[in-house]
Amino acid sequence: MSWRERQKQMIIELNEKVFSRDPLRVIRETFSSIDVVNSNYIKELKNRENYHSKSFDNWIIEKIKYDFLINQAKIDNKIPGYICRFNDGKYIAWNLHKVKEPKWYKKPLPKNSKFGDSTFIDKDVGDLMLEDGVELICES
Repeated sequence: MSWRERQKQMIIELNEKVFSRDPLRVIRETFSSIDVVNSNYIKELKNRENYHSKSFDNWIIEKIKYDFLINQAKIDNKIPGYICRFNDGKYIAWNLHKVKEPKWYKKPLPKNSKFGDSTFIDKDVGDLMLEDGVELICES
């Protein structure tokens, strides 16, 4: 399944089970650090299809995405969020206003993971702790 197909499926599931009163809408900008918005939130979606939600105690977020979400949320007067879907069907969300800003470090990651690029570059990333997230959907 392509990233766009997976993202569409994620949005449908989130809107049916969590955001039915205020549905998430897709942002159509290519390479945007925002995937969806509604009247309260501005969010980045991540599909962790190779990982179970309890695989680690922390999940990375790129600094460029974190900064963009925080700054855009101030402009739009919205809550910045990060939602991960895992292969066990769980969705975990972080309200970036409520979590402590991550400590940033460099990590080699694919230059462009959406398109299967195998070129790795150092990216600034930080850890979002599993305990600071909220389980939105338990299992599908």
